[in-house]
Amino acid sequence: MEQIWADGWQSVDPALKRAFLAVIVISLLAFGFEMTNLTLHHDDLAQIFIQDTILGHYLGRFGAGWLHYYTQNAHFMPFLQMAEGIVVMAMYGLLVARFWGLRKTLDLTLVAAVMCVFPYMAQVYQYNSTMASYSVAHLLAALAVILSTRATVRHVLMAAVAYLAAFSIYQSIIANAAAILGIWLLSRTVFDQARSNQEPDGLFSKATIRSAIAAAIAVGIGGLFYVAAVSQMDLHFDAYQGAGDAFSFKNGLQLSVALPEIVTGTRSFFLWPESYFPDYLKKLQLIFLLIAAAFCLWLPKGIVNKFAALAVLLICLFTPRLLQLLHPTGTFHNLTLTAYAVVVAGCLTIIFRSGFMRVRNLTALLACFLVGGYLIQSNWISTVGYLNTQAHYSAMTQLMTQLKSLPAAGWDGKTVAVQGSRAMYSGYPFKPATGIASEFIDTGHMQWMAHLLREDMTFIDMADAPASARDYAAQQAPWPRPGSLGVAGGMAVLVLSKPIGKADVE
Repeated sequence: MEQIWADGWQSVDPALKRAFLAVIVISLLAFGFEMTNLTLHHDDLAQIFIQDTILGHYLGRFGAGWLHYYTQNAHFMPFLQMAEGIVVMAMYGLLVARFWGLRKTLDLTLVAAVMCVFPYMAQVYQYNSTMASYSVAHLLAALAVILSTRATVRHVLMAAVAYLAAFSIYQSIIANAAAILGIWLLSRTVFDQARSNQEPDGLFSKATIRSAIAAAIAVGIGGLFYVAAVSQMDLHFDAYQGAGDAFSFKNGLQLSVALPEIVTGTRSFFLWPESYFPDYLKKLQLIFLLIAAAFCLWLPKGIVNKFAALAVLLICLFTPRLLQLLHPTGTFHNLTLTAYAVVVAGCLTIIFRSGFMRVRNLTALLACFLVGGYLIQSNWISTVGYLNTQAHYSAMTQLMTQLKSLPAAGWDGKTVAVQGSRAMYSGYPFKPATGIASEFIDTGHMQWMAHLLREDMTFIDMADAPASARDYAAQQAPWPRPGSLGVAGGMAVLVLSKPIGKADVE
């Protein structure tokens, strides 16, 4: 066995091996803090108590639950799971980069690093249960695309199975697959080199068309496999994120609604700065996009190929929001948009393969700055997540201390009726974003936090409390003002916020 592994390692391209180690180091710089600190947010507090395969089940992501239970024992282990995620994502990035035709160590490293340490990936990793599982989904999607382009029955079926597994972890990973395939088609169009038999290897060649058709068939079969698997599980989908409609055509195509949403979202990513994705990184990405577009018009032979290349590039820009064609009003947060990293990496690929050495070298230098910016944002996201966790622990500790100081007479010392939720400070550095600086001092999350603090307390919603407790809460100002915490109706009463009335809304 040792000899087999050694022979396998020796057969790997040395450039790939060097790039693999480099991407691992870059990823450690990006996510090392996340590895060594257990940061928690609203979803984690529920998921950390899961002891079976139910994670993601009611969102149709049964594969995520299986992976989390059967390979991780349903535990949260940031160091191990982040290490697993880093290795799997490095494989994903390098596999895609080589599939696109890159062979030099620096080119492979930069393109893979963009896909691995993208700021949206840092937001994905704020969810502890996704560190390993979502990384596996990315790798499976890439493998599915690569297998399907070989255009044989065996490879198409293998790709369909890979798609089934990827969709069972996260349905929106189809966008990453579409972007990977789109950049591959773009490379075939821009770099139209003749084969030994003089058959053109461009977008309109028989080989490319056959591969594209095979890829479409593979994703279609994989989607059908997924829908069939879900139908056999008698799932009652949670309405959250509209996961139950991920591959549903029941509403048809609403292009008049979908296209403006897709265009707005795409423009937002490339042009508008975000709390954890600053303007200077957006401008660097835009420079790469513009250079790639220029090469699309410069390098291909013939006017048809030139405009075909530009059209394929434009289509690639919109692939991260592919599912919005079916569900224009669906909830699409940053966990579903890591395909934008594929698009940025694809633009770098076109430049690196262009053959213009000065442009390539300047782009490589700028790409180093881009990856450096990603590193900064990834570390900042982890830091804010850690500070947010500490702030919630501190607030919860204060509440528990005050609860224990209540007079023992009049309540059982365990049951607390809670009204509303605690509005935390949301100024700098706690700028809310997906999975970052979230607030979770409310009835359900307080129950889980109390258990993590090893406190035997029961928190119930004020609607389930006796009338006397509700009457008491109605007369008090929110915590931490005097009277916000008291005893009524045989239990403690905690007022975190006042209900919003009709007059307040108006």
